[in-house]
Amino acid sequence: MTTVFTDPDRYTDMTGWHREVAELRTQAPIHRVTADGFDPFWAVLAHDAVMEIERQPDLFRNAPLPWVMSRADIHAAVEAGPAPRTLIHMDGEDHANYRRFGHDWFRPAALARLQTRLNTLAGDALSTLEGLDGRCDFAADVARPYPLKVILELMGLPEEEYPQVIALTQDFFARDGDAQVMQNLFGYMYALTMARRAEPTGDLASAVSNGRIDGELIPEVEATSYHMMVAASGYESTAKALTGGMHALIAHPEQLARLRQNPDLIDSAVDEMIRFSSPVRHMMRTASADTEVAGARIRAGDWVLLSYPAANHDPKKFPDPDSFDVARPNAAGHLAFGFGPHHCLGAALARMEMRTLFRRLLPRLESVDHDGDAALTDTTFIGGFKSLPTRYRLS
Repeated sequence: MTTVFTDPDRYTDMTGWHREVAELRTQAPIHRVTADGFDPFWAVLAHDAVMEIERQPDLFRNAPLPWVMSRADIHAAVEAGPAPRTLIHMDGEDHANYRRFGHDWFRPAALARLQTRLNTLAGDALSTLEGLDGRCDFAADVARPYPLKVILELMGLPEEEYPQVIALTQDFFARDGDAQVMQNLFGYMYALTMARRAEPTGDLASAVSNGRIDGELIPEVEATSYHMMVAASGYESTAKALTGGMHALIAHPEQLARLRQNPDLIDSAVDEMIRFSSPVRHMMRTASADTEVAGARIRAGDWVLLSYPAANHDPKKFPDPDSFDVARPNAAGHLAFGFGPHHCLGAALARMEMRTLFRRLLPRLESVDHDGDAALTDTTFIGGFKSLPTRYRLS
């Protein structure tokens, strides 16, 4: 029995986590996991095996539970009332219909129009660093505010409400499966849904709140859940990737120097940062029929955990996977955004945000180092560095 996938504390030591998972992967690409308080599930650790499952969305379904939860947390969620139902809870035509409400906002043409705003926000982040006299918590001072402003502007939320949204989403990701925390975030987003239905304002939240399928307005629960997914996942995973990227550059000064000398490597470097940090720790699937994956016989109804950090550190896909290489030729082959119909809706935006910030920051960054101990979140779902004390000098 291993707790490496179910104990949030295990994700606060990713070096030890990867060491144990690498040993498991040498034994088999997929393992049956039994852990106290959890229903048994399969953990998929190899890149090829994760891809095989992602390519079969009809056989491996998101519903009913898209992330791992203990029996106690599942029971508490049921007792708390109707559960949020986001895109990651949906399958098939249902998923496709709801995905299209946000699709236009993340098309290349829409993102191209957003570039000017990203440049401004990246400049604001640099101004923040200029005002902090060479010492900051990169996670709190830069990596969280920058993508949050992007997402909440898309949703049309006023800046004075940003601190409240930060607090709600931080609680949501920091306390896995906590029913009350989920209800708090749901309550805020429900109010947003009803406000946009009463008075649409031409933003993403209005488009979703007033979305229709076959001429019928979508249920309030689904619209509210959509807002939860966009606001929480849409910035939290990017913030964790940004912080993980900065941590990797500090830990590998030769790679930072290489990147500064050759800015054309920014695109591959950003994908390497995402691969290396893999903020989305897993997604769950439920088998709809008996099948076989990587030699494992999976039965209908079996729960399957897709471990993205494990897949993104698979040596068969990424040679010397635990090294950080800003010029890694296949870095974009990572699975941090998933694959297939459930590929992250905001993947292109996340890459744009990271490339824009590092293109502005790196030419000014004369030196950078740790300024104390960094800390990782104790969560099994979306995680990474919650603090990164940093000492730096800008030109």
